[in-house]
Amino acid sequence: MSERGSELMTAASRQLDEMAEFFSGLDEADLRRPCPDDDAGDTVGAVAAHAAEGYHHLGRLLRVIGDVGEPPAGGHGHGPGQGRGSRSAALPELLDRLAGGKAQIGVLTDLTDVQLVSVPAAGNSRFCDGDRSLQRVIVAVIAHQGTHLVSVQRALV
Repeated sequence: MSERGSELMTAASRQLDEMAEFFSGLDEADLRRPCPDDDAGDTVGAVAAHAAEGYHHLGRLLRVIGDVGEPPAGGHGHGPGQGRGSRSAALPELLDRLAGGKAQIGVLTDLTDVQLVSVPAAGNSRFCDGDRSLQRVIVAVIAHQGTHLVSVQRALV
């Protein structure tokens, strides 16, 4: 465990909590509203489903390129309506998927300083370009997630 890994976990966890809190205040009609500022989908629900899946993607990526352990077992597998460009998930499934993201990103605390400064090969993820350190990849993913939250918030103003 490294201090930097713990800091990244704190940042991702706070963002995930903010996203879950915001989405829990929505209703099914909100999910059907257009979200024109985001390329992850055409509705708030599609962007929200994509954002929820982002934390699961980060966990899978870290297990592959960071060589960290598996998250705790749970019923938070990939479900319908949660990929890029897909139809949106219903609100209960969306909130469940966000809650499941906590276990997925929990592996951030297992990363060592050596792992965080390593440079993952290009192609492991759209965030891995062969130049960015693993820490910079993680920061980029967190920033990407933040843009989705802002897009959804703007769409509902």
